[in-house]
Amino acid sequence: MNNELIRVSRFRPGLSRTGLLLGLMLSGVQFGLSSHALAEVQTSGEKVAPNWQLADLYATPEAWQQAYKQINQRIAELDRFKGKLTDSPEALAEALTSIKTVEKDAVRLSTYASLQADEDLRVAKNQERDNKATQLMAHYGAAIGYVRPELIHMDQDTLAKWADRPVLAVHKRFLEDVIRAAPHTLPAETESALAALSPVTTTGTTYSLLANSDIAWPTIEIDGKKETLSQSGYAKWRNSPDRELRKTVFDIFWPTWKQYETTFGSLLGNEVQSHVIEARLRHYDSALASALAANDIPTSVYHQLIESTNRHLPELHRYLKLRQRMLGVDHLHYYDIYPPLVKSDRTFSIEEARTLTRTATQPLGHHYSQLLDKATNSPWTSVYPSEGKRSGAYMSGSAYDVHPYVLLNYNGDYDDVSTYAHEWGHGIHSMLASESQPYETADYSIFTAEVASTTNEDLLIDYMLKHAKNDQEKLFYIGQALESIRGTFFRQTQFAEFELAIHEAAEKGTPLSGERMTQLYGDILKKYYGVDQGITDIDPSYFIEWAYIPHFYYNFYVYQYATSITAAHYFADHVIHGGEQARDNYLNVLSQGGAESGYDLLKNAGVDLATAKPYDDLMDHMNALMDQAEAILDKS
Repeated sequence: MNNELIRVSRFRPGLSRTGLLLGLMLSGVQFGLSSHALAEVQTSGEKVAPNWQLADLYATPEAWQQAYKQINQRIAELDRFKGKLTDSPEALAEALTSIKTVEKDAVRLSTYASLQADEDLRVAKNQERDNKATQLMAHYGAAIGYVRPELIHMDQDTLAKWADRPVLAVHKRFLEDVIRAAPHTLPAETESALAALSPVTTTGTTYSLLANSDIAWPTIEIDGKKETLSQSGYAKWRNSPDRELRKTVFDIFWPTWKQYETTFGSLLGNEVQSHVIEARLRHYDSALASALAANDIPTSVYHQLIESTNRHLPELHRYLKLRQRMLGVDHLHYYDIYPPLVKSDRTFSIEEARTLTRTATQPLGHHYSQLLDKATNSPWTSVYPSEGKRSGAYMSGSAYDVHPYVLLNYNGDYDDVSTYAHEWGHGIHSMLASESQPYETADYSIFTAEVASTTNEDLLIDYMLKHAKNDQEKLFYIGQALESIRGTFFRQTQFAEFELAIHEAAEKGTPLSGERMTQLYGDILKKYYGVDQGITDIDPSYFIEWAYIPHFYYNFYVYQYATSITAAHYFADHVIHGGEQARDNYLNVLSQGGAESGYDLLKNAGVDLATAKPYDDLMDHMNALMDQAEAILDKS
């Protein structure tokens, strides 16, 4: 998996319940986890269950099959509400409640199938079950396709009044979304045509096939062995402590991508053009406005993020100079970006990861601790890598009536501990939302999802820094924190700025060739890494890096990682230093689920991401970390 988005594998982007099928807040069905229980393994003298169990979803595959038949029939009966939604508020409430009840049960069904499939991707019967579940959700989507058109074509003032009726209280958020989207919804024939054309106008699948299957990867000799320099090989060897090896890796890997520059440019250019055309058809001011409207996020957030990041590039440049000093190199090159600032051989058992996560998150209060203890004492986590298991790490919270599941591939380094805290940040977010919200509003968008997980990471790193045993250990954790800010804040904003640039170019009619994209990306990369100031040297052959990033096909997605780390710092800092009120404000955000837009939830809790202050605060924190590192280095 491409790891250029530090946390992209952790929440399975594009697969949350929000807006998955035909815009009726449909539930995500592809969150992959597993069921078979292996023998307990011994770790540091304590026994831990290394695998989850799916019996809480369905006792057996046979029980799943029986539920599948029943839900399939219930989906077929949903057309009984067609043409009757606008009869009265009561009729609409009955229809939406029935539809959402079927959806909730279908999502539970799909969750079991996808989790079991991810346990071992080689097991054909599990993959077949997952495919059946996916088809079932498509059947559901088609069955309720009449809902939005009927509501959009009724008088919107009347619909707004209906939304305030107590009988429709749990559906108010959905109805508000329908009303907000109505001016941008096209006639039924046009909507059908766009949906039919989607498979040929979306190029992400073709990109993935080219990037992962069709490139002829070069080989490189390392320690007398030939290694394939594929994407996974690059991700592994770019971290090498051997500087000459890193340079060789970069010098071979990026020219390989350059050979496909024209094709990658055509693919991404077509994707961008489809975004621009659809935004114009739907009467949005820009492709950005169209993309952010899906989660009700103002474009001012995106623009403020880029403006604040550019204003704080001196902090990034200071960090790059610190990196140069700590690596002991005479001049920083782009191939020096990935090695850790300080090496640590310390390993952590899974029990230590659990204990550290529980201890570090104690400032979140008794109830949070209770939920975390319950979750991490239960067989809800698949811990260790195994043959055939899906790679990466993620949380599935889509089965509303059950509980979250977490998949890990735990090897015991600090990043794995951080991943554990991160995933259970997602998990407790789901538990808090589910206990406070009905199914209709329990789901939350990625805009707030990554805040919950990254706040846990911040609390963990704060705890580790405070309990570091010596300066070298403290430098290690400072390095982890600084690299997180570089990778999650600056790098994702760099991606977001490039994505905005290519969309704005398309909107102006500028041709988007691969060569043009390489130039645009190179200019942004040089600015961020201070090339003209002599801070970092970047060989122009590396500017093709844009072609390596799959997230540019996600339609203005990556910016949310940068906003999330910004909001997470605010909450972690205020929870640690601000007392009960700060903690309660944060927990209220998590408990609200999707009852409001993510932007409004954060703003009401004190973090207005359309203003400069949250980003300024994050940069103050970054400077403080660098002050600590330099003070340690100066005395040694």
